[in-house]
Amino acid sequence: MFGLPLEVITMLGSTLGGAFLKMWSQSSADNARQNELLLNLHTAKEDFRQNARAYQNPNASWIRRFLVISFMAMAGFILLAPLLGMPTTVPIEVTEGFKFLFFDFTTTVTEYVTLNGVVTPPWLSHAILSVVGMYFGSGIVKR
Repeated sequence: MFGLPLEVITMLGSTLGGAFLKMWSQSSADNARQNELLLNLHTAKEDFRQNARAYQNPNASWIRRFLVISFMAMAGFILLAPLLGMPTTVPIEVTEGFKFLFFDFTTTVTEYVTLNGVVTPPWLSHAILSVVGMYFGSGIVKR
């Protein structure tokens, strides 16, 4: 075959086979080492999480309660202020002018309009859904 003796072809085949098997074993060793490092990283992260969960002192819980009550008070004030007779001022963008082909002769001005009665801000539904989603999400993964 191609003028090579049979012994050289045999040696070439076994050399290439040995090289392939050595590369395969090194790849397996690299994968095992990578899995070991990932396991160590996961263990370290889990230890960090456990330490963070175990870190409960009166100041940390007081700060969390203060933040929750502050945010609830701000949202409550915004929602209950109209019921107490306070008007609500909302920004409205007013666009004036016209467009012709590629030319834009419009101007946008923000005007503030005072409304009487209950006004639901557009962020309220997102805030409520975020809080409900957080509680349902944390309830699903409890052990």
